[in-house]
Amino acid sequence: MTKKIAILASGGNSSAMNNAIITLVRKAKMYGIEVELIYDGYKGLLEKKFVKPDLQVLSYFNNKGNVIIGSARSTKFRDPEYKKQAAEFLKERGIDTLFVIGGDGSYQGAYLLSKFGVRVICLPGTIDNDIRSTEESIGFSTTLNTIVTSIDALRDSFDSHSGVCIVEVMGRRYPDLAIYAGIATDSELIITCENVMTSQQILEVVNRSWENKHRCCMIVVTEQIYGKDGLPTLKDIAKEIEEKTGRTTRVCVLGHTQRGGVPTAEDRYIANTLASYALDVAVNESGNYAIGIKLGKPHAEPIDNALAIDAKKPNTEILKKYFKYNCF
Repeated sequence: MTKKIAILASGGNSSAMNNAIITLVRKAKMYGIEVELIYDGYKGLLEKKFVKPDLQVLSYFNNKGNVIIGSARSTKFRDPEYKKQAAEFLKERGIDTLFVIGGDGSYQGAYLLSKFGVRVICLPGTIDNDIRSTEESIGFSTTLNTIVTSIDALRDSFDSHSGVCIVEVMGRRYPDLAIYAGIATDSELIITCENVMTSQQILEVVNRSWENKHRCCMIVVTEQIYGKDGLPTLKDIAKEIEEKTGRTTRVCVLGHTQRGGVPTAEDRYIANTLASYALDVAVNESGNYAIGIKLGKPHAEPIDNALAIDAKKPNTEILKKYFKYNCF
């Protein structure tokens, strides 16, 4: 029976992690379960940063995009010896279940930690929406809305000056943010790891948008594509476009603004729902689980099964259909 739990957030922060933490603490209190928070992720676990939660203080962070207990990566935690040490720390404090909120790397760390006798339950907290065992992750909605708001503001400016704007967004190898934001803002071009384009191909789209009387050309690009593997940097591409078209062309890197901000209602709902369900699983089931959304409902998957699922495929078909029917 679950008597004492600990909660940590790991990896990159995402909005609404606080909502998941608050719900876990509240529901644990309802069940009569003792709770400890671990500050700064797995790094904080190795440093024994255990803190008793103050629910009244936590409640003030319901609408905040930061992670009140912090989030961090730890190179030490990759070493099996340190995982064993972390497991011993948890057992010494009488913690029988560790809740981990994070992305794929955090899930991997939790799974390996479970090999040392610690029960783990993971919740999907990542802006990339790339967790294979859930249809949507905590933080994706808020980041997407932040990107859309930024692109809308940029279009106001570049429409006014008939310019070209290349907007770099987060997403790495999983480009849902670029695809959804680009479609939502009616961007003239969306470039992801699935459809990398040369500077000449990009220039052709810019010229076509101009021929079709577009006041500006908005190009959304997933980060970490250009400037390596023989490809020019985005600044180089912007310079070439400006030289060949005479149109003002700029690169706007949204960066870490995408990770903050007031969590959307959707993110809060997802975080609260999944956290509540996760606590029920902790109380009523045995074993290690990854909690997610399946067919629109909370779902628990044994963590080894969750990690064995094929990597989530980018929604490239949506992108193909959009440009098939979208006329520049």
